[in-house]
Parts: sequence; C-alpha cells; structure tokens
Amino acid sequence: MKSLKQLFKKNPNKIHESRVDVGLNILNIVLLSAMVIVVLFPLLNYFSLAFNDGNFNIDVVLFPVHPSFEAFDYVLAGEISKHFWRSFGNSVIITAAVTIMSNLVEAMAAYPLSKRDCPFRGTIMMYFIITMLFSAGIIPIYLVMHTFGLLNNIWSIILVSVSNVTHLLYFKTFFEGIPTDIEEAARLDGASDIALFFRIVVPMSLPIIGSCCFFSIVGTWNSYGTAMLFISGSAAGQDAQPLSYYIYLLLQRSALNKDNPWLVMNQRNVEAAAMVMSIIPILLLYPYVVRYIRSGLAIGSVKG
Repeated sequence: MKSLKQLFKKNPNKIHESRVDVGLNILNIVLLSAMVIVVLFPLLNYFSLAFNDGNFNIDVVLFPVHPSFEAFDYVLAGEISKHFWRSFGNSVIITAAVTIMSNLVEAMAAYPLSKRDCPFRGTIMMYFIITMLFSAGIIPIYLVMHTFGLLNNIWSIILVSVSNVTHLLYFKTFFEGIPTDIEEAARLDGASDIALFFRIVVPMSLPIIGSCCFFSIVGTWNSYGTAMLFISGSAAGQDAQPLSYYIYLLLQRSALNKDNPWLVMNQRNVEAAAMVMSIIPILLLYPYVVRYIRSGLAIGSVKG
C-alpha cells in the first residue's frame, strides 16, 4: 500500500497546466454539474410523485413524502390497465420492427456505397443526402397512408420510420474502415457477396450495429409525433396507439374521471407512474448495449 508521501509526491512527467486551463476546467465542472442537476431534478420529482400518495403531492420535491403504490396499481391493474398494456405492446412491436428493418436496410445500402468502385456512388449518396435535408412535407405522406388504408394502423408508423440516412452514413463510415484484405481472402475461399456481408462484415460491425440499434430503439420508443399524424386519439385509433402517444393523451386530460375523488386527487401520480413504466425498458436495455455504444461513438476518429 502506498504511503501518504508517495501519494502526494509530484509527478515530474506530468504536464503542468496554466492558470487559464485550471480555471476553464473548474468552469466546465461547474457548468456540467449544473446541467446534471437541471436534467435530474424533474426526473427525480416525477419518480417521487409516482411513489407518493396524492394527498401529499404539495410537499414532494425529490423524495416521496408518503410512499404509496396505489398509482402503479391503478396503471398496471386498474381502470386504464387495458389501454396501457395494449399501447405498451404496440410500442414493443413498432420498436422491434423499425429497429430490425431500418438497420438492415441501411446497412445493406451502406455496404456497396462504402466501395470506391461502386457505380454512380456519388450520385446515389447525393440522393440520400438530399432526402435527409429536404422533405416533401406532411401532406403527401398523409395522402399516401390514406390511399393505402394505413391510417389508425401501426404500419403507418413503422413504414415512415424505417428510413434513416444518418445511420446509413454511420454504417458507410464504419465499413470503409474494414480492411480489404479480409474481404479478398473471403472471396478467394469462394464466399458470395451475401455470404461475405452476413458472415464477415456483420460480425465485425457489432459496435456500430449495437449503437445504431440502440439509437433506433430510444428514438422510436419515445416518439409520438408520427403517431399524432396517422393515429387519432379517439376510439377509432385506440388499438394502434403506441405507449408514448397514449401517455401524451393522458397528460392532456385535465381530469381522468371527475366522478372519482381518488382519481382526481392522484391524477399527477397516475401520470408519473405511467411515465416511469415507459422509462424502465430503456433503462434495462442500456447496460447491455453500453459497450457497443462506446465503441460505435469512436467511428472515424482513428484511421489506418
């Protein structure tokens, strides 16, 4: 074990920082700490409300004042449980479909574009970039969904969310860094283009695949804007509402049921409980993909 003298002994190889650098580091720490507090405060407040009795909401700041699980019981097994679990299931289906279809399509499109000998490579990339920067607008997309009878259907959300040019650029950049010697060796062994992609390229691309999949999951799970366009908040669209859109509608109501005094008193607690339940799947998923995200975020930082 190191002695106190060794711990506090100055390292002669350490780069000495100027006073300006030290001041900037302190300023960065203060600003980042303030940003963390600003982000965490509303989250902790809502977590506290979810586990609190509605009669004591006025005293809640960061921790429950009178702990209670009645709000969770109402959301998961009460009057709105049927709608909650149906929208939860819709979100699972939509998120899984978008994540698989989107990243598969973008990866397969990015792989040939990562090769310099790809015909019309620049023209195709320009087409993708233009579609990323400019949109035809909401009305044409709505008319297309109306024509195919996809309004109030989860497929309208899935099909609109499949295309993601940003992920295509991530995949293309990563594929360009794969050594060509590996691909040439696979071709000499008789591997076809499809076998080369799925047996060689995909296993080597797990960092970028994991990162893009996680970004797709978070973005799709939390998105309610697309659902607002194609799925109504009335009874006609209840069967197709994703969880994020259902919670959005829940927050818009001034009172869930004015004839129920408990519900009026615990409205904020019920809303908070529903929001906490919607966050849990992402929190459970994050630890399993964080190592891929760390690797994927370094795309393009090292060449050679």
